[in-house]
Amino acid sequence: MNQVLRLLVVEERAADAVLLLRALSRGGYEVIYEVVDTPAAMRAMLERQDWDVITSDYSMPCFSAPAALALAKELCPDVPFIIVSSEIDLDLAVLLIKIGVHDYIQKQELARLVPAIKHALHEVNVRRERQQAETALQVSETHYRRLFEAARDGILMLDPVTCKITDVNPFMVELLGYSRDGLLGKELWEIGLLKDADASRDAFGELQENGYIRYEDLPLQTKEGEHRQVEFVSNVYAENGHQVIQCNIRDITARWQAEAEIRTHNVELKHRVQERTAQLELLNKKLATFNYSVFHDLSVPLHQIDSLTEALSEDYGDKLDHDGLQLIQQVRASTQGLKNIIAALLALSRFSRGELECQLVDLSALARQIATELRQSDQPRQVEFAITAGLTTNGDARLLRIMLENLLSNAWKFTAHRPTARIEFGVAPQADESTAYFVHDDGAGFDMADVDKLFGTFQRLHSDQEFPGTGIGLATVQRIIHRHGGRVWAEGTVDRGATFYFTL
Repeated sequence: MNQVLRLLVVEERAADAVLLLRALSRGGYEVIYEVVDTPAAMRAMLERQDWDVITSDYSMPCFSAPAALALAKELCPDVPFIIVSSEIDLDLAVLLIKIGVHDYIQKQELARLVPAIKHALHEVNVRRERQQAETALQVSETHYRRLFEAARDGILMLDPVTCKITDVNPFMVELLGYSRDGLLGKELWEIGLLKDADASRDAFGELQENGYIRYEDLPLQTKEGEHRQVEFVSNVYAENGHQVIQCNIRDITARWQAEAEIRTHNVELKHRVQERTAQLELLNKKLATFNYSVFHDLSVPLHQIDSLTEALSEDYGDKLDHDGLQLIQQVRASTQGLKNIIAALLALSRFSRGELECQLVDLSALARQIATELRQSDQPRQVEFAITAGLTTNGDARLLRIMLENLLSNAWKFTAHRPTARIEFGVAPQADESTAYFVHDDGAGFDMADVDKLFGTFQRLHSDQEFPGTGIGLATVQRIIHRHGGRVWAEGTVDRGATFYFTL
């Protein structure tokens, strides 16, 4: 009989949802599911019933995986959250796993979905067992504390001179398995406590000097040979004009076993985390090596094409007509454009590697520097910059400059057809009381129907003749912001400008 799986699918494409459910059915699950693609619909489903697993596409017109994850953490923090997306970004996967995503699966690799869900459900069970053990431990502590207050701990009274038992309570009789008469007149090491005579003498020397000794984890052996773990506390005090020794003994065997189980679970979880981190680091290194190799192999023939066309122009230019020379120039321009794209892609891959060198960064000062450079590059333009002063953050100064440079250069480029333009950099308070920075311009803008294309590599909304570019800039912005644990989004209107928001 197939295992029942209650699945909430956050997905805008019905066909992708069907493929996902088909993969689960083939994997042996009988799936009870709902498909949602908005925050309101997801909240309603989370409040209506319990779910075993949540899957989510990364980016949708009205929703996103980070927003869905935040909603899931709010309403059902223990339910595994798995991203199923066509996007390929290992650094993004690492970041999402760090903030709570259980796994990140590409839509073309749905064969991984069933093992990923089984692994996530197993982790939930392990965590639940650990929580139950911790709860049992807390209950045990409370229970034994109440027993102590009600004199249900084992109590022994000793003669301070002979160190022999003079009195014993019923609970101690029950714990050790001796009769009361069998305990009276015996020394502690004769009844399964402090068996080592030298250690016993040292302990009683400390007791007589300080009036108090305590052992938090002491092995005890009952009359029947059963081993127990106990807490042992002994005090010296005066009674009726002479000193007596009182020993309180609490059975902590259950707590000791629970703690041992928790330690074992913690070791297993730590090993899993280390193993997963090592796998991701290895994949990242392999991807970096692959990227560099591909970029190098592309650059060599491009350089040859450029050199050959240059030689053709120099050696045979007098034998070609105007159209022929124009074609050579077009080939060289295309070659240079492709070189620029390769260089941009290589730079983009580098932004995903290496440690962040975090420090206090003055974003306002960076924005003013970039604005000055843009004005110097195109002096005749009439562009007003409005930069809010005193905006600082903690991050990698080099990467944050590249990110701001891309956003402000975009604003500069897309206001080029305006006789006068205004570019603003500031902050906008959010509904969740967080701070979002923004770059706003009054330029060409864009249709919000195309907003999902903005941050994709090579996704351009304008022709190269209208606004030149490589299509890498906003992908670079998103990569840098994700590395700083933030998010980026945009709003725009055709011919009325655009605003790009980001958090760090």
